[in-house]
Amino acid sequence: MSPAPVGNADSPGALLHVGLVAGPRSLAELGPVVRHLTVGLLDQPMRVTLVHPAGAAPAHLPSPPVGMVNYAISRVPLLRNRQIRALVETLQPLGLDLLHGLDCNALPLTRRLAAGLDLDYLIALTSLEGNFRFSDPHCRYVLAASEPIRELLLASSAVPDEAVVLLRPGVHRARKATCFTDPSHAPALVAAGEFTSYPAFAAVLEAFAGLLAARRDCVFFLVGGGRHEAALRRRAEALGLMHDLTFVDLQSPEQLQGILRGADVFICPVPSQRIEVRLLAAMAAGVPVVCAENPAADFVMADRTALTFQAGDAGELAVKLKALLDDRAAARSLAENALALLRENHSPARVSQQLAEIYRAVVSKQVTSTD
Repeated sequence: MSPAPVGNADSPGALLHVGLVAGPRSLAELGPVVRHLTVGLLDQPMRVTLVHPAGAAPAHLPSPPVGMVNYAISRVPLLRNRQIRALVETLQPLGLDLLHGLDCNALPLTRRLAAGLDLDYLIALTSLEGNFRFSDPHCRYVLAASEPIRELLLASSAVPDEAVVLLRPGVHRARKATCFTDPSHAPALVAAGEFTSYPAFAAVLEAFAGLLAARRDCVFFLVGGGRHEAALRRRAEALGLMHDLTFVDLQSPEQLQGILRGADVFICPVPSQRIEVRLLAAMAAGVPVVCAENPAADFVMADRTALTFQAGDAGELAVKLKALLDDRAAARSLAENALALLRENHSPARVSQQLAEIYRAVVSKQVTSTD
């Protein structure tokens, strides 16, 4: 197949060319969502270039045909300005038609690149935190990753109503619940996240110890890392868990996918104001989810798609875990409900199609305004 023509989408026969911009933590926080999005956009068809931090290219991304441009941005203002100018010069000959900042991590760089390249851009918001203001003439749309985020934007008047679009992240999902399929194996309970909150993960350990004391035959995994890991290991040892508990150092979002294939229950113990892709990934894997408060995530529906508990409350968490272990039909029903919701709202194909239509609308306005 001959390569797609280089140039803007208004050229006859040209494919629209979008630059996806990842910030310092975008790829770590969005994980497989970026891969699903990129592959879906290629199918539209269109050309895709990912602009990402050096050393942070996502695994399993088809390159080519996806273009990859890495960057390093210094914290020193003078050096940072030089690096951004150099990045603009690198992107200039690629014939990009517009930019798409993958999340707020990417917003500062996306703004600078849009100004330097004189391109319009979209920005995705995946969190209820922050103080976003629609003040950049190059920003055409703000993509809200959930209904609560969309409602917050509309209520704040920070963004014109017509510029707010609900676009949930797309994920590939299992066809059916995958939990408790092998009665000869002890159920695997997986808790994951960054170890930034000692009370949240200590409560998980205490709940695990409670299950063992109640003679529930399980194996436990704590997946992640962070400043409280040493203290959590000491607590696990004091609770007598080390024979049944494994600490797993999570190296990449893709690694979690493999872990979820063997999980029977997934626990997200730290409350969050952003869309936690690990929760989506667990639901998409067909695993029942137990999680702390996550008001940004409209896919978390208490007692329908997930069980929820107060972060740090080991007793409540233990009760929820026992309920899933003791009523496995209910656990599978919870996972099936989540899969049904993902099928309805988080289809990668539909997300990519909707996004491609938005891209074309933006580029069409650009062409009209320059005629």
